Amino acid sequence: MSVSEEDVHSALDYLRNSAHALGAATEREKRAEHMVKVQEGFGYQSAEGASEFRKAQARTSERYIEAVEEHAKAYGESRKLYALREAASAVIESWRTQQATLRHATKL
Repeated sequence: MSVSEEDVHSALDYLRNSAHALGAATEREKRAEHMVKVQEGFGYQSAEGASEFRKAQARTSERYIEAVEEHAKAYGESRKLYALREAASAVIESWRTQQATLRHATKL
């Protein structure tokens, strides 16, 4: 299967145009990761009892679970964008290899 110049053009456009989306997704992921810890801390402070019981209470609170779910969604979106960018890079690399092979074949 050969890679067309149109495919390469689309891949380059995607890489260029997705940079901001990837940055925003990574920012959201980091913020959500931090908020999981914040919600755990709030839950720990409001719980009573032994340390392990307080941790368990904090990690089963509704706000903590919501923070964990937000982090999972943000992480998934970030990984999806990374994977799509890797796929676009693979298209470009395949085209480059294809072109090098064609150049070599014409020299023979």
